[in-house]
Amino acid sequence: MKQLLFPLCLFFAFSNQAWSSDDHGHEPSPKHTEHNEQATHVEHDKHDEHEKHDAHGDDDKHAEHDEHETNHVTIAAEIAQKVGIKTTQAVAGTIAKTVSAYGRLTLAADYIANITARFPGVVTNLYVNIGDKVEKGQRLAQVESNDSLQTYTLSAPISGVVQGRYVNVGETTRNAPLLLITNTTMLWAEVQIFPSARAQVKVGQAVTLKANDILYQGTIAHLLPAANGEAVVVARVRVDNVTDKFAPNDMLAAHIEIAHLDVPLVVANQALHGMRNQDVVFVKEGDRYELRPVTLGYRDDSHTQVLSGLEVGEQYVVENSYLIKADIEKSGAAHEH
Repeated sequence: MKQLLFPLCLFFAFSNQAWSSDDHGHEPSPKHTEHNEQATHVEHDKHDEHEKHDAHGDDDKHAEHDEHETNHVTIAAEIAQKVGIKTTQAVAGTIAKTVSAYGRLTLAADYIANITARFPGVVTNLYVNIGDKVEKGQRLAQVESNDSLQTYTLSAPISGVVQGRYVNVGETTRNAPLLLITNTTMLWAEVQIFPSARAQVKVGQAVTLKANDILYQGTIAHLLPAANGEAVVVARVRVDNVTDKFAPNDMLAAHIEIAHLDVPLVVANQALHGMRNQDVVFVKEGDRYELRPVTLGYRDDSHTQVLSGLEVGEQYVVENSYLIKADIEKSGAAHEH
């Protein structure tokens, strides 16, 4: 009997040892697998949370960058006056609807004088040369008549400049001019109006002329057919040129006002700037000059309609506003560093 019990004890002992190995060996229990999966999820959650934190940190950096973007500068009144910064009040205004055309400046017919001899003869004296300025009534030359052998004087019929001289002392006069005098204190702008715009252009309409980057305001005095037979109408605009800003044959652009539109708010074109991919003006409040984005509407040569971003009565910079722009850009660059 003892001999039988001993082998059975060894069997049960061996069996118990084998079962214990299955619990903790290479075949994990369901509880152990669940524990490992939970641990893995925790690690992933920590990783996701870390990524969210990094993303949030990037947002914070962007927000911080936006906060550092400068939108205003402060300039003391005496400094602003010294550098020529001037403001004006935002008010209602009128925008002109225009037709564009092109042309050139010409001499006025009654401001040209061709000097000829009254009687055939010999030129005995010339008192002027090309480029000389002369006054109306000033003597220009003396001629001895072939018939009477008497000497007579030729005088300037207009004031102006000697533009041409076609004879010398001792030469005989012919039917051709001896001298040419021109006066450029008054010119005519001759603007070509093509058929597509002809019906909209009328005598008396206001015109803005631009030649050599200089603007001139005038009105249409005449509408004439083209002398060369072209299918255009020539609009003539009188141009006062006492200051010699223009010269005959200068090419010019013309904007003819054919209608007017009253709008609630306008700003001067020189006050507008492009910054940060938007149109802006600079609004003054005390010593503070603020960058103000604006939405724009109709525009003409001098003013632009403002649809939003500015209120009637606010003061905006109209002269030397580029100084404000440069200062804001400089301040923004300093914050980035």
